[in-house]
Amino acid sequence: TLPGVAGEDEGVCQVRYLDTPIAAKDGDFIIGGMFQIGQLEYTDNDNGTKIPVQSCSYSGISEWGIQKAIALRMIIEKENERFKKDFNKTLGYEMYDTCMSSAVTGRISAALASNKKVIGVSGVDYKEYTKRSAAIMSSFHIPTFVYMFNDDELMTGSMYPNLFSMIDTEVKEAEITIRFLEKMGYQYMDIWYHKYSKDMAEHIFNSYVKKVGCGRITDVTSKDHIPRIKQTYNETGGTPSRVQLILQNSASTTRAMLKEMVGNLGFRDKIYILGLSNGRYSYLDGYTAILNTSGHNTFILPLPDLLNVKMDQTLKDVNKDWRQVKKRDYIDNLYQKVQSYRCPKDRDEPKMCRLTSWIPYMVGGVKLVLESLHAILTNMVVPVLPGGTRCLMDYKTKLFNQIVNENQTLNVTLEENVTIPIKMFNKTINTGYGIGVYKTETQTFRTLGRVFVDRIEVMNESLLESISGYNKTCSYTCQPGTHRRFNRNVQYLPCCWTCEPCKLHQYSTENDTNVCKACDPSMSANENHTACVLVPEIYIQPKSTTFIVGASSMPLGMSMVIVFGIVIFRNEDRPVIKASDPGYLYMVLLSLLIEYPTAVTSLLKPSTETCSAEYNCFAIFATLISTNLLYKCVKVYDIFAAAQNFSAPKLGVFLKKTGQTAFNLLTLSITVIILLIDSYTGGGPSWAFKRYQDAPHRPWRLMCTSINIKTLIIPMVMPGLSFLITLVLAFKMRKFPHNFRESLNIFCATFVVLLCSIMFLAGYGFSPAEVRAILRAVVIFIISTAFLFSIFIPKILILMDKQINIEEERAKIRERVRKFSGVTGQKFGNAARKIMKQQ
Repeated sequence: TLPGVAGEDEGVCQVRYLDTPIAAKDGDFIIGGMFQIGQLEYTDNDNGTKIPVQSCSYSGISEWGIQKAIALRMIIEKENERFKKDFNKTLGYEMYDTCMSSAVTGRISAALASNKKVIGVSGVDYKEYTKRSAAIMSSFHIPTFVYMFNDDELMTGSMYPNLFSMIDTEVKEAEITIRFLEKMGYQYMDIWYHKYSKDMAEHIFNSYVKKVGCGRITDVTSKDHIPRIKQTYNETGGTPSRVQLILQNSASTTRAMLKEMVGNLGFRDKIYILGLSNGRYSYLDGYTAILNTSGHNTFILPLPDLLNVKMDQTLKDVNKDWRQVKKRDYIDNLYQKVQSYRCPKDRDEPKMCRLTSWIPYMVGGVKLVLESLHAILTNMVVPVLPGGTRCLMDYKTKLFNQIVNENQTLNVTLEENVTIPIKMFNKTINTGYGIGVYKTETQTFRTLGRVFVDRIEVMNESLLESISGYNKTCSYTCQPGTHRRFNRNVQYLPCCWTCEPCKLHQYSTENDTNVCKACDPSMSANENHTACVLVPEIYIQPKSTTFIVGASSMPLGMSMVIVFGIVIFRNEDRPVIKASDPGYLYMVLLSLLIEYPTAVTSLLKPSTETCSAEYNCFAIFATLISTNLLYKCVKVYDIFAAAQNFSAPKLGVFLKKTGQTAFNLLTLSITVIILLIDSYTGGGPSWAFKRYQDAPHRPWRLMCTSINIKTLIIPMVMPGLSFLITLVLAFKMRKFPHNFRESLNIFCATFVVLLCSIMFLAGYGFSPAEVRAILRAVVIFIISTAFLFSIFIPKILILMDKQINIEEERAKIRERVRKFSGVTGQKFGNAARKIMKQQ
């Protein structure tokens, strides 16, 4: 009896030392095994902390690990006869229990790796244990087979080149499934997955379904999650898709899902596709019995080769009568416990336990190693070492290269008359998957073909056509510029839709977009709603009638100013010109020459430059025109007041040309200084330009604005006061003699300006930007023309009258002054001379 192993009469031992194999047999070539059966024993220290001890407890046992160990021993014993006969070599085994401990796994991995006769290992299947074991085995070039791993790190060939999975990874299974779905043309489906198949389900959904169609994806790991099926449809607001992809690891949960769909939810005429882990002939009857109860359903069942090999003899050998087992290893004690307490309900009549699905994969991996070793021994010549032995490392190196590096395909016999080709490819086994199709309409099960990782072989084209026709789309592809609007009352929801144009200011750039994207507020969608473009800018276009008319007014006004200036210059000696003061007239013409171009500036595309130029020119015009009008009114009023009082004018020095020039320079300097100060302290001329939208995505409106306390009020205070004083004085002098009633003309022009300003301000604030520009241009033109005509036309008419000579003009002036002043004789002559002298 091995250490720690009880004798036959003591039953099953409860504790075993960790360094002891559960089964061992020496040979020229040894296959190692690591299985999870018992659990590491713990004890409490003085502080109450649990610490592991050097023993393994079997109060709870994993029967699957025992089955694998028994099967490995049976394979070695059967194959041993062939190797003895063919090469006079013996096979052995050395198996350990990991006790569900990472530390124990490392110790027994080192024990196997240190045994030079070990040529391959059937490894532990828990991920963390697998990493530790593979790290040790890779240093010794020992191929290690595990049932399955789904870990990017384990898949890295450079880190674990010797590690292989005997079942496809989830990513590989997902790719195989996607290839099948593409072949069938299935684009719209609902996916139900077990939590262990989450990666595969999400890969299929994200890499395939979302790109070519649509569907749902839900976790239904256990029977407790079955209500999620109905909940999913309630939340998504629709009926089931025609295709149901069930990626379950449990046959009982799969049957419960089918009962819920077909029985409780009333699914009819659906296509059910099972995942690879459920692909077994033995499950078929249970599935089809449920589907036969409702509608013409189609059931597609993938059939992995290693899951559907009938290992009848292995099953009989594994489940032989426990009372007939001859105890050779500790594993026999554990096996008897499982057989006597778990499988048979009646101890006196042992029954057959089910064969776990792990067994065919483990058998296939071990036999792949042995088949490769058999081929090497047949073909390889190994030098004989001194003493008549051969170098074992040469065999191990060749074996490693053939399995790991060369990826050769070998025919492996799993049972009598059951041989399948096995090839390790991309660190996983590469066998075929048969595709079986069951149709409730005919209650027949037929083979569609076979699926491989790199291809699909269809054997029944008519069957393919009959089931692929189920999934014809009920919608068209929605082009860029449109989006899908899902119908709420159709069978394929959410896979039926209508294509609707994107809404205003939205766009889409890809086919079958579910939601259109919104443009930035400063942009709007183009005509086809396939992109966002900058919104247009609204302003008066140069080709518009408004601009052309406005632009034509500028040369007209400036021409009149120039013509009037020439006339004044050529008639400076005429009394009517002298009475008005040529200097005053020239300054008025200069201000009008500045103002007329401003009417066109208002119609140009608004910008910081054009708006600033418009406002600055208007400020200078207002300053010059108001200054000279005020000067003229003060001059006339002072002269006539002095004549009535028979005294000299009070503002005599101011009324001279030097005073006039100084007054103009003073007011103009003040205005320019204010504008410069605002330019440097008020943020520059940017106040004058405004760019705004009535609402997001609407066109930009460009306008010149003056709504600024510094820029609007300050430069206009002085011209405004000047105009007000001028208006008062002109009104008071309205009864002066006709030839001296310059003030009356000024009053008329100023009154017109006042009326235009009132009407302008009344409509300006409620008008859009382009209308404001037109209003400004019109008002500027009217004001300029009003001043031009009221001040200069009366004089031009007198100058054009050929019947009037200079002496007659002077006589008429004297007569009107006499009547106005009411004096005669010497007094009148003295007053007239004073007036003429001042003029």
